[in-house]
This record gives sequence, structure tokens and C-alpha cells, in this order.
Amino acid sequence: MRRATVGTVEIFALVDNVQAYPANAVYPTAGAALQTYRHYLDAESRVVLNFASFLVRDGSDVILVDTGWGPEHQGELMNELLEAGVASTDINTVIFTHLHGDHTGWNIDRSSGAPVFPNARYLVPQADWDYYSAITPPPDSFTRDVAPLERMGCIDFIGDGRRLSPACVTVATPGHTPGHTSVAITAGSDHGFILGDVCISPIDVEEPEWQSSFDWDHPTAAATRRKTLERLVAEGALVGASHLPVPGLGHVVERGSRRAWQALE
Repeated sequence: MRRATVGTVEIFALVDNVQAYPANAVYPTAGAALQTYRHYLDAESRVVLNFASFLVRDGSDVILVDTGWGPEHQGELMNELLEAGVASTDINTVIFTHLHGDHTGWNIDRSSGAPVFPNARYLVPQADWDYYSAITPPPDSFTRDVAPLERMGCIDFIGDGRRLSPACVTVATPGHTPGHTSVAITAGSDHGFILGDVCISPIDVEEPEWQSSFDWDHPTAAATRRKTLERLVAEGALVGASHLPVPGLGHVVERGSRRAWQALE
């Protein structure tokens, strides 16, 4: 768990899990160019992915962005929340950047079938709901973690520009999934941005055009990365990124003619 601030807004980076994937599987069209970025890979040429959620406290609003892999993956989110001094009942909003299973895993208590965060409204990107609910059969994680929330009446469907708190508003960032959504934070002259999976590794920051095997629509994802990275540099925003190295907090900086990820010290 790592705490940072954007003006008066607190952000807690919460690590649910860490896993590694072969780099040539994550970037299947990169070929030999991957060797340029071997300093970002582990000893087995794998991309190490942090699986993070972010807690945002803006006055009386306590917002959880994504809920991790869940208990099936030995997730640590609930312990991370305890370390941050936050009870499950304190959270009044859960928002999903998108509906991949590594972002929805702690929604439902496996023993009781009740929501893990009982006082929260669960905010789901409408375009992701439409896409995944139309698949036959839907992904197992959608059936287990997301669909029950609608039956319980605790879902709100959202799009671009949804105000979450005085400082926080949603930003449509499609491409990784149809409805992928980020959260922009503005507190006075300070800016933050919960990125989700717009970039999943530092390589994406330096090579936004590269195809990632995890993206739903490659041209849209690349266009979103370019636009978003420009914004992050221009604003000097503190960035919370779901899969960038632990703790997943840092800045996108310009180094000469290139951009790079600079982790929070």
C-alpha cells in the first residue's frame, strides 16, 4: 500500500497481486525490437504486471477504483485496505475502469453471495456492460462478479463525464475494451489520473503504437494512448496505473523527444 496526494485528495495504491507474462506474448508484433526494452523485463524476458486497485478519498467520498483479481488468485486487496485504515463499509463508490476479471474479483463474497462493499454503488461503463453481457456465454468473471450486482440493484451504468466527487470525473478511454474508463482528478492546480489499462507496462509509454495482446481494438487503443499520454505530460498529473510496476504511482515525463514512465519515489 502506498499513499499519495493530489491537492487535498488522498490516493492509496493497493496491490492485489503481481504476475509475469512472456514479453513476446504481450507484444506479439514487436519482434526483435523488444530487446531495446529488456531493462523493463525480468530475467526470463517476461513483463511483470502489478494488479492494483486505487482508493480515492475526496472529503466524505470514498471511491474504490477496480477490485482486483480476487480470492482465487490469492489477492491481497482486503488486507491492503485494512493497512490503509479503510473498512469495506466505508466505501461508498466502486467504479470499474473496465470489466476484465482482474478488475472485478473482489465484488462478491464467495460464502454469502453478498457484495463485499455493502454501502457502495457499483459504477459500470455502459459500453463494457453491453459488450460482455451480449457474449454467449459471457465470461465466467462477468457471470460471477458483475451480473449479480444488477440483480441486487446496486449498479449504475456510466459513460464519459460522470462526476464521482467534487474532484473526480470519468474520462472515456476506449480501446483496451469498448467502454474502458479512466478517472481524472482536479484539486486546485493539481492533477491526477487513474489510468486503468491504457498503458499496462512502461513499454507502452515509450511505444504507444505497439499492439498489446490484451487490447480489444488495436487502432483505438493506440489512439487513446497517444491522446492520454499527451494529457498526462501537459498536466503533470500524478498517475495511478493498474499494471505499471508496484506501487503503480508515478508520472509520464518527456526525455528529449520521447516519453517515459517515472515511478513515484
